[in-house]
Amino acid sequence: MHQENAWGYLILLYILLQLSRVVVVGSLYPFLCYFGYGLDWKEAIVLVWSGLRGAVSLSLSLSVKQSSDTSAYINRETGILFVFFTGGIVFLTLIVNGSTTQFVLQMLEMNNLSAAKRRMLHFTKCQMVIKAQQVFRDVGDDEELGPAAEWPTIKKYFTCLNDADEEHIHPYTSESDNFVEQMHLSDMRIRLLNSVQAAYQEMLVDGRIKQSSANILMQSVDGALDLVLVAPLSDWNELKASVYFPNYYKFLQTSWFPQKLVTYLMVERLEFACSVSAAFLRAHRIARQNLHEFIGDSEIALAIINESVKEGEEAKSFLEDIRLTFPEVLHVVKTRQVGRSVLHHLFEYVQDLKKAGLLGKMELVHLHDAVQNDSKKLGRNLPLVNIQNAHDLISANPLLGALPSAVREQIVSCSKETMKLQGVALYREGSKPNGIWLISKGMVKCNSKTNNEKFSLSPTFSHGSTLGLYEVLTGKSYVYDVITDSVVLCFFIEAKKILSLFGTDDVVANLLWQESSIVLSKMLIPQVFEKMSMHQVRTFVAESSTTRMYMAGETFEVHDNTIGLLLEGLLKTLGSLEHISAPAALFPSHGRSYVVETRGRVMMFNI
Repeated sequence: MHQENAWGYLILLYILLQLSRVVVVGSLYPFLCYFGYGLDWKEAIVLVWSGLRGAVSLSLSLSVKQSSDTSAYINRETGILFVFFTGGIVFLTLIVNGSTTQFVLQMLEMNNLSAAKRRMLHFTKCQMVIKAQQVFRDVGDDEELGPAAEWPTIKKYFTCLNDADEEHIHPYTSESDNFVEQMHLSDMRIRLLNSVQAAYQEMLVDGRIKQSSANILMQSVDGALDLVLVAPLSDWNELKASVYFPNYYKFLQTSWFPQKLVTYLMVERLEFACSVSAAFLRAHRIARQNLHEFIGDSEIALAIINESVKEGEEAKSFLEDIRLTFPEVLHVVKTRQVGRSVLHHLFEYVQDLKKAGLLGKMELVHLHDAVQNDSKKLGRNLPLVNIQNAHDLISANPLLGALPSAVREQIVSCSKETMKLQGVALYREGSKPNGIWLISKGMVKCNSKTNNEKFSLSPTFSHGSTLGLYEVLTGKSYVYDVITDSVVLCFFIEAKKILSLFGTDDVVANLLWQESSIVLSKMLIPQVFEKMSMHQVRTFVAESSTTRMYMAGETFEVHDNTIGLLLEGLLKTLGSLEHISAPAALFPSHGRSYVVETRGRVMMFNI
């Protein structure tokens, strides 16, 4: 190639590169419009014109030039041309495209503020005037220099406030145009989400959250920002996958893994979920406060604030469930946050003393090292969740606490500790009763698909509940489903162990029947027991109930202010052919006199 033609080829190559960008962007334009953030024709023009080539291509050409000195395939002249053409293209794009991009933006009117943006800008400047006047009043008068300066004189130096006046024109005025209102809503969502993201950053600096949590929280805001035009605030939806247990945790429920390892992993996940949920609620609360202080009373702002409040309801409910079931997890999360925050503020205090010049160099070094050492110590020895050992947990169950110590120790020794995820079935209606479940932490929900007439409610049962005992004592199939309503720490005791103790002592037998009636009472007699706590129901059953056995052919009555609970046997209302099978509630309004068809056990409650 002749040297005199090289410049012409450079210009031709520059033109061909511009055309190639037009072809690439044009062919991909439909896809760029549909996917991702979207693209309009003005943005496509800017994308074609302002695409610069720089350091990477130039470094590659220099690499080719260096290789040409020793390569048998590329001569030295070719290596020089690589550098010339690449450097020339970089030079032309920087000089021509780079210097004219602003002109292209102006020609396409892409750098002009919209009417809403101009109103917001004017509103902000009005706020700046108020802030400037407040600062003027605070610092304008001092002891050293005497009376305050004049505000008009000071204001002349503030050109940024020249076009601002003290009359506030709210940036979000009421409009009849639905499109304009929708744009106002999306703009307000963006401002609130940006404030949420800033709050996350502040919490990271303050030590309230770790970097891993901050990354997930920031990404949730980025995902919500993509949807502000078409949907309400949705950053919590982006966080659900990080808060709730993923499906692969169910694999840990198999018997392959040690129970201590399963408990450790699940508690660690709960700690992370609580930290993320608490940070989410705090950031939204800060953002709502900032938005209200800046915008003031506005229907648009109020609508977005309500969206934020609604967005936090699920996170608030999640933390409330953890507070009721695993309060030690929240305690540890709070302890860690407070510890990091205190150390961060101590470090800032030392820095403030340094700025004020109140400490010497050696003193500053000593204090700085002491705070840093404590920070490292906290990072290495984080406080851990201290869940009671299995023996203490199961011994705290009210049923076992009421049993004789010898019987209690026999049951404790054969119990199996397990932790279940939310939504896992402890047992299903109609299945064979293979044992009982003692709930130590968490909540479960009972419901029945085939006995809806008997079981009108689907109550929840928390720690201290004993489930499946009635079916084990009677030999019936489980009469309802029991599904975990949160993460549950529970103990399983095989049916054969309970039955082996059942006939050894009448006192033990009566205690077991009383305990079995508690869950049935909540489900069969909601009129009385629905609003009672488990402790209140247990006390009521112990103090206000009597149990009696009836043989076939005997009759008995259910008097006023009395409700019966059929635990075993088959009954018939006197004068009727309809049979009543256990378990069932016996109300005076349904019939006062009953005939025992088969040997039955009836518990009477004095209401």
